[in-house]
Amino acid sequence: MTTTTNRRPTSGEAAAVPPRGRPELLGFLEKYALAVLFVLLCLYFSMSGATAGTFPTMANLRNVLGSESVIAVAALASIVPLTCGQFDLSVGAVIGLASIVTGSAAATHHLPVIVAVFLGILSGAVIGTFNGWLVAHRGVNALIATLGTSTLVAGLVSLYTKNQILSVGIPDSLINLGSGQTLGVPRTLYALVLVAALVYYLLRHTPYGRYLASVGASPTSARLVGLNVSRMILSSFVLSGALSGVAGVLLLARAGTANPQVGPGFTLAALSAAFLGATAIRPGTFNVMGTLLGVLFVAVSVNGLVLAGAADWVEPTFNGAALLVAVTLSTAIARRRAGRT
Repeated sequence: MTTTTNRRPTSGEAAAVPPRGRPELLGFLEKYALAVLFVLLCLYFSMSGATAGTFPTMANLRNVLGSESVIAVAALASIVPLTCGQFDLSVGAVIGLASIVTGSAAATHHLPVIVAVFLGILSGAVIGTFNGWLVAHRGVNALIATLGTSTLVAGLVSLYTKNQILSVGIPDSLINLGSGQTLGVPRTLYALVLVAALVYYLLRHTPYGRYLASVGASPTSARLVGLNVSRMILSSFVLSGALSGVAGVLLLARAGTANPQVGPGFTLAALSAAFLGATAIRPGTFNVMGTLLGVLFVAVSVNGLVLAGAADWVEPTFNGAALLVAVTLSTAIARRRAGRT
């Protein structure tokens, strides 16, 4: 009679390794599918007859990078509360508010530019604090709270400006920031790089970023290990508001005018980029590099379609479709990864 025993293979024996090709391929696609689509999209518009003469030019590249800096900063503002498990639908309204506050302070009240910029960013932080107080300390649902705040802010901006565009007296130094270039690169892009680096470091390399992610994953567990969940939620909205204020200042600098009707339109584009970013680079999590890639993907798609002669309805339609697809994909990825654990 013979018996068999299970034993571990020694270092000199070949162990049977299950095929890993498919999981590795799926992992690669999860991380870099959006990047691959972005490259293919750029190649298509560069070679297509309708856009080959205009799309791959440096002038068009500078225009895209300069124009999308505002949306990119807005998207980075959005991912801070999203990391904490909260939505901020007031990002666009705060951008409009900060643009009006900065422009009014500099042009109407003749304050120094640095003071006007500070007031614009501060106005965003104040709205963020109000949002955070409602959500963290009054228990109001974040979607309802920030939607209500967005509507309130838009109404107050309309009341203050009487729906008039502020275009006279904007300082040249501020306009040069938005329209000028340094070493052939739009200056707004430098501001974006600085904001992106700060948000990346904050979320990825500080305890604060890890605490935000812990609260977003499970507020109950985070509370049990000693985290002040209310404080984390409040701070995420404050940061979102301040960064939206930065985006508002960049919008004023880029446009050279403060338009009370423009701001709210940035919310959808920012959320589309944020959720697209959650499907790339670090799938299932809101991350800076993925968010910037999402901004570029949407921007290049719309830019190429417009250059090809697409109608005005293309941009909002594309942004809406991108948001739906991104939310669906990020949810599917999160469920798939949860199923592995």
